Amino acid sequence: MKFAIFLPGSWADKDTVHQSRIYGEILEQAQYAEELGFESLWIAEHHSSRYGIFPSLMPILAHIAAQTKTIRLGAGVSVLPFHHPVRLAEEAAMVDLLSKGRLNLGVGRGSADYEYGNFKIEFESRDDRFREVLDIILGLWTTEDFTYHGRYYQVDGITIAPRPLQKPHPPVHVAVSRTAASIDIAVARDMPVLTTYFTPVDDTLALMRLYSERCAASGKVSQMAEMPFFRFMYLSEDEKEANEFPEKAITWVRDIGAYRRTITHGDEINMDLEHWKKTREDEPRTYQAELENNYFCTPEQCIDRIAVLQSQHGISYFGANFAFGSMPHDKVMASMKLFADEVMPKFR
Repeated sequence: MKFAIFLPGSWADKDTVHQSRIYGEILEQAQYAEELGFESLWIAEHHSSRYGIFPSLMPILAHIAAQTKTIRLGAGVSVLPFHHPVRLAEEAAMVDLLSKGRLNLGVGRGSADYEYGNFKIEFESRDDRFREVLDIILGLWTTEDFTYHGRYYQVDGITIAPRPLQKPHPPVHVAVSRTAASIDIAVARDMPVLTTYFTPVDDTLALMRLYSERCAASGKVSQMAEMPFFRFMYLSEDEKEANEFPEKAITWVRDIGAYRRTITHGDEINMDLEHWKKTREDEPRTYQAELENNYFCTPEQCIDRIAVLQSQHGISYFGANFAFGSMPHDKVMASMKLFADEVMPKFR
């Protein structure tokens, strides 16, 4: 079994002085993940957000590439409608070269209405824009004098430089959270999908089964082995602490996520979260549901749960988000080490 780590870069302490600290902690966690033997790390793109403060993934991945040697570098994901395809194709190729062929490009449409509103891009256009940008990037990576005429983007006889080191191109993963539409895009292009730790376990497993079924129906080879099964993770030898300590951090993440889905412009940076929680119209997720869907447990319990994923559902690539919300850096590092020392060896 392979193991991945997700580093969202959450900004829970509102003062901007903390942003530099968060970037530094993410770099330490990335370097430590390589030292501990994780196969890959993944970083998410967000805009005007406190959940994640990486608006562009190629610069931060290039920086991490310079500080690491073996760990694969995952964009999880680049929101394609927010990028010009020529520029993203060039920048991703450059990161692949600088990292000596370690880039995995996760691509998605994004789900936040307000991000589209702030970029002045029609939300309803996201599906077509996503397909066009993806096809242009693939074309530029593999074809000289590439031409493409779509509804939103046109390319006429362009050859980019540099070209990616990996051939025919870096692995591309298509983000899927709940619907089958993205799965069909991935299967049609012989690509794995990338699921999220936000989606409940049963729903994620159902999406993975659907992916395999669609591959079989289309005569394509399933790439399940390249698809990390991500969960929020906090480990402690003390079961009570493992169960209780993450509550504040995960509750903040869920509240921010729920609020983001209610806005169509602006951002959540300066909102009064406590006031919104008192007036919210939806029913917040219970902490018991978090315990059931995530790994806030002892190493022994974690081993048992991953073993079930492996034996009953064919999961061979597991990913963990240790650094969510307000989770302190020292707790993140300790949890990562506990996972690497006591859990990972059981599956290798």
